[in-house]
Amino acid sequence: MNNKAFFAAGIIAVAASATAQDAFSKEATTNAPTSNRVASKPQTTRPTEFTFTAFGDAGWAETHTARAPYSAGFKKAFDRFNQKQNTLGDINYINWETSIGTQCDQFWASHSPSTYAFLTHPRELEDAIKLGFNAIGLANNHSFDCVKSREGNGPIQTHRFISKLEKSHPNTVFSGVFANEREEPAKKEITLKQGTVPVTFLSAYAGGNRSHCANISCTINLSKEKQAFADKKRLRILALHSWNKSSHQSLKAILRQWIQDDLVDIAIGTGPHIAETIEVVNTKHGKKILATSLGNFIHPSLAAQPNNAVLQTTWTIDPVSKEPKLLKANALKVSCDGTTCINTGTRKLH
Repeated sequence: MNNKAFFAAGIIAVAASATAQDAFSKEATTNAPTSNRVASKPQTTRPTEFTFTAFGDAGWAETHTARAPYSAGFKKAFDRFNQKQNTLGDINYINWETSIGTQCDQFWASHSPSTYAFLTHPRELEDAIKLGFNAIGLANNHSFDCVKSREGNGPIQTHRFISKLEKSHPNTVFSGVFANEREEPAKKEITLKQGTVPVTFLSAYAGGNRSHCANISCTINLSKEKQAFADKKRLRILALHSWNKSSHQSLKAILRQWIQDDLVDIAIGTGPHIAETIEVVNTKHGKKILATSLGNFIHPSLAAQPNNAVLQTTWTIDPVSKEPKLLKANALKVSCDGTTCINTGTRKLH
């Protein structure tokens, strides 16, 4: 978008009559020396450069807690992890692997050594938003943990509180649960100090039948979302969550196919609770990010696991095409033990 403006030097003439003045003005304008014509330098628009980070399975809940307490636990744990305050970027994705609410009258299964059901107090999630997490994924195998509550059943309970958070934090994009399927995928113009980044974001669960997915974004309905991802002038983020080996193989196939079809810029997977290889994929449409599993992050109910990752990327919006372009990418290796996560190193991605 280069604009050139030309300013002609003013010519003052005094003539005896109006006819003579008109004639002189025409002649002077036509024959004015080029040295008197001053052209300004072309104005250039600096590309909007921004950073995007992504974290794995996170939340703040103990299993089968019918009355969700608030303790600012997630904030305290993240502050310990981020003491140097150099982890977050401009747009920060996290997979929040719990339902959201304050009370649950019936979980999907009774408490046992092999069953888990999580409910996070909404203020814990709001703390995460205030820390800088502004792309919240909510579609996973814990989206329907609370099947009966006076606050709404299953994902409707989560959606109720997310709707309130969205009003309080309009620069945050949420995806994964909905009251009306037209709400998905989520679209948001995220405002940064250096400019605005248009985002199309979908969090979806690679599991569940049509009844289970009535108010949860799931991969069984993913084909209907492709049209919304065709707009390449937006940062397009697809985040999928699996629940077993079979669904994770499906997750990886979908993410690769969407990259190949130029439907996504950042393809993220979670579910196996262990990090997998993060790739910069070179395509004819530019460089894309593929992270099939980021592993775990802060969550008091997750077992100790040293192999987790945080994705850190830098992007620019091309001033001509308006499309986001990947500039660089790093992966932080993170070791987590429930509420404590430690950065153990950085790897540059090629």
